[in-house]
Amino acid sequence: METEVAIVGGGPVGLTAAALLGSLGVNTILVERNASTSAHPRGHVVNARAMEIFRSIGCEEPVAKAGLPPERNAGVSFLSRLTGPDIAVLATRGIPDRDRAHQAASPSRKTSCPQDVLEPILADVAGSFAPVKVLFSTELKELASRPDGVRLECRQGAGDLAIEARYVIAADGARSFVRERLGIGMTGRGRIGRQIGIYFEADLWEFVEKRPYLLWWIYNATTCGVLIALDGRRRWTYNFAFDPDQESVESFTTERCEAIVRAAIGSDDVPLEIHSILPWRMQARLADQFSKGRVFIAGDAAHPLPPTGGQGMNTGIGDVHNLAWKLAFVLRGNAPASLLESYNEERRPVAQTNIEQSVHNAMKMAESGLSGMATHDSPIAKMLEGPDSAAAERHIREVIPSLREHFDYIGQTFGHAYSSRWISPDGTSAPPFRIEQYEPVACPGHRAPHLWLQGPNGRLSTIDLAGAGSFLMLTTPDGADWQRAFAKVSAELHVPGRSCSIGTSGDYIDQDGSFVQSYGIGPRGMILIRPDGYVAARSFHAVPDPGKFFERALRTALAGPDLRNDEEPSAA
Repeated sequence: METEVAIVGGGPVGLTAAALLGSLGVNTILVERNASTSAHPRGHVVNARAMEIFRSIGCEEPVAKAGLPPERNAGVSFLSRLTGPDIAVLATRGIPDRDRAHQAASPSRKTSCPQDVLEPILADVAGSFAPVKVLFSTELKELASRPDGVRLECRQGAGDLAIEARYVIAADGARSFVRERLGIGMTGRGRIGRQIGIYFEADLWEFVEKRPYLLWWIYNATTCGVLIALDGRRRWTYNFAFDPDQESVESFTTERCEAIVRAAIGSDDVPLEIHSILPWRMQARLADQFSKGRVFIAGDAAHPLPPTGGQGMNTGIGDVHNLAWKLAFVLRGNAPASLLESYNEERRPVAQTNIEQSVHNAMKMAESGLSGMATHDSPIAKMLEGPDSAAAERHIREVIPSLREHFDYIGQTFGHAYSSRWISPDGTSAPPFRIEQYEPVACPGHRAPHLWLQGPNGRLSTIDLAGAGSFLMLTTPDGADWQRAFAKVSAELHVPGRSCSIGTSGDYIDQDGSFVQSYGIGPRGMILIRPDGYVAARSFHAVPDPGKFFERALRTALAGPDLRNDEEPSAA
């Protein structure tokens, strides 16, 4: 079989990559060694940026509907057992100023959609694009890189399958076969702790009806762990730590795991059914490079990180969103192959930041005595079960407010910026990156801010204007010179591009009149946005030669350090 892009791994990252490439018309084959999508609800947090990406491929609504209902995803509880009272609650919704900040930041909302229901949605979306083939029960056995492509040798059932691809994306997990074959090293902590995840079904409505929380951190003398609501009533996972030097994975039988779950619930009377038991390793590692030749690694293959903060799957989805349009441009001859070098330069720092913050979250929980890595003999659990219970509860209530960045991180979701050589700086400085706070800015390298617009077909977001495999140029209604120049230059350079004016007499009306202020331009300014929604270049005002400006900006966005101009691009 021949294809333009082959993807190894059919988890959320690989399936998202396939859907994105399919939406761009790129011939894609995805191979997954398992016979179907995941049956165990591993990851579940889908942040608002990932939901924006799903919005762009038409599955935001199905994912939101399949996930935990928003009204059941209002906070995090800390308690000794589910049948007992909350010791402390960290609310993540219903706080007016934070709710307003989230609504102002994006047209999409963070949700919790467990992997076992998310993956089939993504597989359906990927398969709906004619250029995409998704092959389950197909295991990669070997790959060989050549100057003009990559050959993949696969086992499919009882036979062999060879795939010739121009490029490969490896999203094959933390123990990536492809990464190992490429000889890409990893740095960081390969073993922070070992965990067991139990997926079970039990109707716990009588205990949770008036407590609509996503996470329940349990601390008692029998077990310490986190109970995760998958549907808010019947479907749950319970994750807890164990010491592999003291206990084997095999010792966690169905009977033992049922006893542990019952200890977390606090009742022996509730009927429950255990569906699966999954041991997993908590680690924090970063690949030394995200590509080698024509092969790119993404998701856990590039950066397995702790679940403390729910960044793993979301970081991987961001990886392939950054990469997909670049592959399409190179394959279609719209950009030189050197554009693909920007993937490593832009995404590796994001992954590193997310790893560091996830480790910070885990360490802060540990320092507070509330570690998710604790075993049942943790000091706080012993105190809660003894005469010092009042002091333990007081301690928990005092430290919970300091953990907000672990569970509510709007700045980490939207504040990452690319400072690569493929971005044209304009001399301005953005606000500092903060985990809990986000200040929308349109500085080059940042995600273009969300604004609600009114257009000929109704209400939409600026997020909806970006994408579709083309550059987007935005001006005010006074930007006719910009628009003419952009149309001419993009056609000459064979760069897919389109332009829109925003304002009272423009193509779209900004409902609150904030476009100029939010995007940091003057009445005759301009902003150039990449297909992934990130700002490539910006000019505050009109320039004498807009054609020359665009030629520099587009060449920089596509050729980066290979730009062959005597004068570096400038945002005037």
